[in-house]
Amino acid sequence: MSKLFFPQELEVWYVLPAIRKRLALGLIAKGLSQQEVASLMGVTAAAISQYKTEKRAQGDFLGTAFDKEISSAVELINLDQSQFFSEIMKLNSLIKHSEIFCNLHKKLLQEGLPCDSCELRVCS
Repeated sequence: MSKLFFPQELEVWYVLPAIRKRLALGLIAKGLSQQEVASLMGVTAAAISQYKTEKRAQGDFLGTAFDKEISSAVELINLDQSQFFSEIMKLNSLIKHSEIFCNLHKKLLQEGLPCDSCELRVCS
């Protein structure tokens, strides 16, 4: 029997790490240090290093679909770090209500299992 992934699990295990990784790498590209990004995100500098080396949030299931939104979030956070939380929330919501979320869910479900556990109903 395959594991049933609930939307909240997908969000915690896949979506949020992917968002945090993209934001961290974007902020570093803007000139912030790993320590500054870590402090902003409430994690260690080692965690940021793991984003950079693909040890954390491996793979990129987001592709290029949210590049524009992530770039905008990086720009806003770079100008005003107090916007970090609201930008994470906005990106999370966009992804959760997208085909990408549905595709991730389907990928993790065993073939043949019904895709009806998602409260967002984006998989239909």
